[in-house]
Amino acid sequence: MFKVFRKIRLDLMKGTKASRYIKYAIGEIILVVIGILIALQLNNYNESLKRKDAEIASLKELQSGLRISKQNLETLLSHNERWQGYNLKILDYISNERPYDESLDICFGTYFWTGKANLTTSAYTQLKNDGLDLISNEELRKKIILIFEDRFAQIKNEHEVWDAAFLSETIFPTHVKLFRKYYPEEYMPFSDEYAKPWDYDSLLDNKVFESIIAENISLRRYNMLFKESLITEIDSLDNLIGQEIGRLEN
Repeated sequence: MFKVFRKIRLDLMKGTKASRYIKYAIGEIILVVIGILIALQLNNYNESLKRKDAEIASLKELQSGLRISKQNLETLLSHNERWQGYNLKILDYISNERPYDESLDICFGTYFWTGKANLTTSAYTQLKNDGLDLISNEELRKKIILIFEDRFAQIKNEHEVWDAAFLSETIFPTHVKLFRKYYPEEYMPFSDEYAKPWDYDSLLDNKVFESIIAENISLRRYNMLFKESLITEIDSLDNLIGQEIGRLEN
């Protein structure tokens, strides 16, 4: 095509039709500009497709990580419910001065146990490195940030820090003075542990220990309620991400 235009241009230049040559030159410029604009459009379209593909991939990774975190939270919750039951049983026996029985031993050996939430955040870390604005839906982006920056951080930086401090500074120094750990024949590694009180009768009158149990129940109850609420929020976010992936893929 350009060869044809060049031939026409040469023919015009040989003649005296200057106005026709000028019109041709303008037309050629317009064609070049149009070609550049088309090339830019194609390039922008390709970049847009790449960005959309990257956004979909990031959302799928976030969704996968959220589901793993939810499973881990549910497992931790089930453990906490069991350990909370031990605390409640101990408090019931002490408050009502019930006679000792060996079923308390597993309670005395494990009431103070706590667990760390295994939260999967690698996909969110990668998203932050790539730029949070990769998520085009502003409301969805805000909800993602809320879960990872606020909710997850609250568990790791507040709840678990407080649990660790309460255990090391308050519970354990008292616990080792009141109980002796032991392992029954049927004990399996990583199972809940057992302990016997040195003096059960005096334990019934130990107000410090009773207060520790009551405080532990309160702290554990709050942590459990927070995790239950977080699981609900994760389900909601998972659903929103699924909807956004569907919208982007259509």
